[in-house]
Amino acid sequence: MTATDPETRAPKRGPEPVQGMGMLIGLLFLILGALELMPGVSVGEGASRALFGVFAVSGAWTLVHLLTGAAAVFCTRSSRAAARFLVIGGACYAVIGLAGLLPLPRAVTDTLPLNTAGICLDLAFGTAMLILGAGWLWRRPARRR
Repeated sequence: MTATDPETRAPKRGPEPVQGMGMLIGLLFLILGALELMPGVSVGEGASRALFGVFAVSGAWTLVHLLTGAAAVFCTRSSRAAARFLVIGGACYAVIGLAGLLPLPRAVTDTLPLNTAGICLDLAFGTAMLILGAGWLWRRPARRR
């Protein structure tokens, strides 16, 4: 057998776990953005719209969620890109959650409305994404034989 025979090649590895988590989070954000567009799921009108009557939403939030989901799905092509997306996206959502705890100008709160449930969700998503992405980036690479 030669080195070019298919039998002597190393078996092809599947996607890394961080890619699966990135895809799951991306699909979750895409579903969330799609639900925000459905009239029966979003209760209220204008600035007082709420997803499931709990989470404050707006057109800007819908766009942010759809773009975040699309970026997550795109970044799952490699494990390094997926981990970097989780770190950067997690940091952004954590900062938004922390900013929601501060008194913000009315122009900001009209564009990106934040209520207590939304702040908690942003902080939870941000922290989870940061932990997943940073944990993957900082892990030691496996030794090859």
